[in-house]
Amino acid sequence: MSVLTTYYLQPPEDRDALSFHFGRQGIGMEEASETLASDSLFAALVAQAVLLDPRNLGSDGGPAFAQPFVSGTPPFALSSLFPRLGDLILLPRPALELKMVDHLRSEIGKGFKKLRYLSPKLFSAICTGRQIASKPIIMQKGKVWLSQEEAEKLPKPWGRQSNESDKSWFARLGETPIWEIESLPHVAVDRVSNASAYFEVGCVTYAPGAGLALLVRFAEPTGQAQFERLLDLLGESGLGGRRSSGAGAFHGVRGTTPDLNLGTPGSRQVLLSRYLPRPDEREALRSEQASYQLVNVGGWLYSTGKPAQRRQRVRMVAEGSVLDGAKVDGPIRGTVVDVRPVYTAEKPHPQLRSGNGTTHPVYRSGLALALAIPDTEDTR
Repeated sequence: MSVLTTYYLQPPEDRDALSFHFGRQGIGMEEASETLASDSLFAALVAQAVLLDPRNLGSDGGPAFAQPFVSGTPPFALSSLFPRLGDLILLPRPALELKMVDHLRSEIGKGFKKLRYLSPKLFSAICTGRQIASKPIIMQKGKVWLSQEEAEKLPKPWGRQSNESDKSWFARLGETPIWEIESLPHVAVDRVSNASAYFEVGCVTYAPGAGLALLVRFAEPTGQAQFERLLDLLGESGLGGRRSSGAGAFHGVRGTTPDLNLGTPGSRQVLLSRYLPRPDEREALRSEQASYQLVNVGGWLYSTGKPAQRRQRVRMVAEGSVLDGAKVDGPIRGTVVDVRPVYTAEKPHPQLRSGNGTTHPVYRSGLALALAIPDTEDTR
């Protein structure tokens, strides 16, 4: 299995912190997420490819860049974006039993329910069934757990200060945010009546020294050059919403890939991306070895000359889910689907009436980026 390449999303040169509007599905603009899923990131790269070469189209009317992904020969696979403290990348909580010594379990109590991201050592421990014997450092109101060994290497302001005790350091870490989500006030003015309307937009801002990270598995060197060119363009155009207000800009650089001790690889695989199985891959979810969560993915599409429309909803397997690769012939790949709306005479669009909502496909990527983990407990 090919190695992973890591990219850091860092602030542009004229800023000291990253700021994004990653909207949450089904909620107004006042709510935002701290990260962006792999399917949304892929869609953003497709949009950049269209802007770069709008006339280079495939047989289905979509950009030529997307055709290898649609046909099942993708040049690379993407993870979702994950939070990062310096070089420490936080990975999604695996959908596996979290084993801890009894006194730690009772001490943490209901804190297990809030956990979303783990440092690499804790992620590896859960994936291999090893017991967590030392209390993790809990940050971001319970969403983030770190091992003390990894926390010792953190940059300012999270790193241990000289002569600082464990107790005061742990307390300070718990109170020092990695990111903050706030609602920013805005006013819209009607051009005809001059009437004003107040609204708020959610924005996630990462602390200086923190940010986002992306893991990529390349199938070929040409895919890496193509990806890095699109990532540079995306950093200039902006990622997520509210780009006209200054959100979304970043600078992408290669980073340090986490050193994961996952033991002897077995048939189980843990996802670092969202995943949409092909029909012949569904048994990977039905196995007793599998453990997963589903997420409904919807949202809006924007096409030149067309009104804004809702995409077709698709149900995908979430990051951190565990699949049984033994139930699939060959590697688990996933698929890319066209989610443009289709209107009928019974359910027409008020302007477009019936037929396809756009003349081109609207892609949603369910291609998997997964790591092989042991089938049984590895207690090394």
